[in-house]
Amino acid sequence: MVSSVAGMAVVLAVVWVYGGEYRIDPEGLWRRELPVVLILTLSTALVIFPGQVMNSLLTQAGVINRIRVYIEGIGVSRLKLAAIIVLGVAPGLESMTGFGVSLFLTVPVLMHLFSVRKALMLSLLSMNIMPWGTLGLATLMGAQITGLSFTELVFHSSLSSFLVFPVMGCMVYLVCREDGAGFREGHGKWLSQLLYPVVLGLLLALLLVFYSRFLPGTAGACAGISVAVIAFLAECVRARRLVFPRDLYSGRELLALFTPYLILLALIVLSRTEAVSALLQSALVIRNGDISFPVLTSPGVFIALTVILLYAASKGYRGSRAFLADGAGKAVYPVVGILMFVAFARLQQSGGLLQALAVKGSELSLTENVFIAPAIGMISGYITGSNVGGNVLFMTLQTEVGAYFDRTLLFAAVQNSSAGHAVFMSVPIILLVMSIAQADDARSSSERDWLIRRVCLCAPFIYLALTAAFYMLAVQWHGQAL
Repeated sequence: MVSSVAGMAVVLAVVWVYGGEYRIDPEGLWRRELPVVLILTLSTALVIFPGQVMNSLLTQAGVINRIRVYIEGIGVSRLKLAAIIVLGVAPGLESMTGFGVSLFLTVPVLMHLFSVRKALMLSLLSMNIMPWGTLGLATLMGAQITGLSFTELVFHSSLSSFLVFPVMGCMVYLVCREDGAGFREGHGKWLSQLLYPVVLGLLLALLLVFYSRFLPGTAGACAGISVAVIAFLAECVRARRLVFPRDLYSGRELLALFTPYLILLALIVLSRTEAVSALLQSALVIRNGDISFPVLTSPGVFIALTVILLYAASKGYRGSRAFLADGAGKAVYPVVGILMFVAFARLQQSGGLLQALAVKGSELSLTENVFIAPAIGMISGYITGSNVGGNVLFMTLQTEVGAYFDRTLLFAAVQNSSAGHAVFMSVPIILLVMSIAQADDARSSSERDWLIRRVCLCAPFIYLALTAAFYMLAVQWHGQAL
C-alpha cells in the first residue's frame, strides 16, 4: 500500500515537472478513470471477502485442522508427501481460496514433517499456482484491464508457465535433501528421488494446459486436485495397499471433510455450462465505457453460496462464532491495497506515462523484450506481493509493448505468469508464513533473513524458465527466429 501511494506521488511529480509531455485531465479522472477503479476493485472485493469468510468458517469449524491431521497420517515418504503437497494439494486449495489461505494448512503439516527452515521454504514454494489462484482472479483482472478473452489468457498463461513447475519440483527435491537432515532414506538413489517431484511438476503443467482450455475458471483447482489424486493412487498401486489412514475417519466423515470444496467446485462447474453462463453474463452487469463486470459470474458469488449452504445445512458449522466479522476483517487490508494499486495504474495510464514506456519498449528488438518482459512481471509481483496487484501495475504496459510486435496476448500471458510466480518471494508472503508458523521473536529475524536469501536464489531459475518458455512460444507461433 505504501509503495502504491509513493508511486502516485512520483507520477504527479513527473507530470508537474514535465508538463509539456505528460498531462492529467482532472475531469477525465473523475468521469472515466474513477469508475474503472471502482469496478475493478469491486470485482476483486467480491472474491476476497467471501473467500476470507469461508476460510474463517472452515477454520473455526475445525475442518482445516482435521484435513491437516489426515494428511500427516498418509503413509508415504516425506519427500513424496512434500512433493504432493507443494505441487498438488496446496495449488488445488490456493486456487479455490487464494491470498495465502492454503498456507494455514501446508505450514503446520510441513512443520510436522521437516525442520522449521525446510518447512517454511517448502510452504513458500507451495504458492506456485498464483496465476490460477482465487479461481483465476488475477487472470480475470488482467483480461478486464486489457479487453482480452479470459479463456485465451488463461490458456496462454498455462503455456508461458509450463517450465516453471518442473523447476519447482527440482527445488522441492533440493530443499528436502539439504544438509541431509531428516531425509536420508534411499541414499544413492538421488536420481529417482529427483525425478519424482519433477514428474509431478510436469504433470501439474500438463493438466493446467488441459484444464485451462476446457475449464478455465477452475483450472488450478482441478489440476492440483488431479495431481494429488493421481500421485496417491500411484502410491497405493506401488505399495499394493491403501496408504491412507483408515483409523482416523470413516468414509462418510472423510466425504464430509472435503464437502465444502466439492460444493464450491460443483457450483463453479455448473456456472460454466452454456445455458447458466449465458444467464449469469446478462443478469447483472456493471458497465463503464469499455469496462464491464458481470457480477453474478464472479467466483465470490459461488463462495458465498457455499458458505450459506454449509451454515444452513450443518450444525457443525452453525457452532462457529464471529466467522463473518473475522473473515471480513482479514479482507479489508488486501482490498484497500488493491484499490490503491488500481488507482496508481490508472493514474499512470491517464498521464500518458505507460504509453511513453511502451513506445520505449517498442524501440527495442523483440529478442531484447523476451528477456525484459519476464523481469518486469516478476518485479511487479515481488513489490506488490500479489498477482492481482502486479497485473494491475504493469499489464497495460506489457500488452502495449506486445501490440507493437503483434504479440499482445503472449506479452499479457508472460506478465500474468511472471507476476504470479514471483509472489512467493515477496516479503508480505514470507511474513505471513512466519506468522502462521508462530516463530518466536528470538529466532524470527534470523529465519526471515534466511528465507529471503533462499528465495533470492530461486529467482534466477524461475526467470530462466519463464524466459525460455517465452522464447519458444514466440518462435513456434510465428515460425521464425527472433
